[in-house]
Amino acid sequence: MGLRDDAVRRTATRDLELRGTRIREGDKVVVWFVSGNFDEEVFPEPFRFDVGRDPNPHMAFGSGGPHVCIGAHLARLEIRVMFEELLLGLRDLDVAGPIARLRSNFINGIKHMPVRVDVAGRGTEDDATPPRR
Repeated sequence: MGLRDDAVRRTATRDLELRGTRIREGDKVVVWFVSGNFDEEVFPEPFRFDVGRDPNPHMAFGSGGPHVCIGAHLARLEIRVMFEELLLGLRDLDVAGPIARLRSNFINGIKHMPVRVDVAGRGTEDDATPPRR
């Protein structure tokens, strides 16, 4: 989790109305990019975690065009391989306590998240049960 451009401030160059809100020339406005990932007009149930959401036009690596992240394809491959390998040895993984998020306008992440891990083949009574895939 490194530094990101989560928001950008701009100055309105003309009067306009945007979704019922009046913006006047000279007003300062802020675009919070991360809020686009929770847009009810794009995502049904935007606040529900759904790894199988399809289509999933999230904005994590930019939304395409000239500003897309140059490392997006490598990052997607790395995360896929990491989960494929990790899940081979896990029987179960659960959140085991409250999650503490970072308080920052620049870094979006989790500060503390306790988890309970059930590892396959580690001498438990259920060793005959294969890890889930």
